[in-house]
Amino acid sequence: MTDTEYLKYWNSLYAKGDYFGTGPTKLAISAEPIIKTKHVQKILDIGCGQGRDTLFFSKLGYHVNSIDISKKAIEHIIKTKERLNLNHISATTHDIEKPFPFPEDSFDFIYSNLALQFFNTFKLDEIFSNIVKIMKKDSLFLFSTKKEGDKYYQFGNKINEYAFEYKGITRYFYPEETLKNLITTHFKIIKFDSEKHTNFDSSVSVWWKILLQK
Repeated sequence: MTDTEYLKYWNSLYAKGDYFGTGPTKLAISAEPIIKTKHVQKILDIGCGQGRDTLFFSKLGYHVNSIDISKKAIEHIIKTKERLNLNHISATTHDIEKPFPFPEDSFDFIYSNLALQFFNTFKLDEIFSNIVKIMKKDSLFLFSTKKEGDKYYQFGNKINEYAFEYKGITRYFYPEETLKNLITTHFKIIKFDSEKHTNFDSSVSVWWKILLQK
């Protein structure tokens, strides 16, 4: 899939209102007590989609910078922000494979729900390296990514043991050891858990839930 086709895929999804639903995700709800304990003020939501979790954090009183590769997703957030008069949201179109458009030591908390499942280990390593640069000392990074057993695992065309492509989109389902080896070159691991959820169609979503510290 070319970059243009990749963008068309996501823009077509996010042209539909609230494509993935409304209200905070499970990961965002689990983040609330963490950010309250750490006295967080400024959050970066990486791969924010249409902003379900961005809105949740903003309503809690935090300033949230949100980035996504899809212009349609960002437009949706901006419209919702204006409609709800949420002044603590800054939403920007950005490709997370590139360095982030923020100064070093900008954020108290980095957050990403299921956006990092689309990158191979080489790209993930680069993304982690760029994330570290914009984190304040001792700040936290909470993210989720798909794992074996998920409804998309072994679904579509097999690229390798841990990667499967469907409609031009490749998802990666890394084992714990692979992720830990990548992570520990950049962060200290605070928690490394997994969670699952049964969807309305009886399919099962499974993901890693990982909390890191700079």
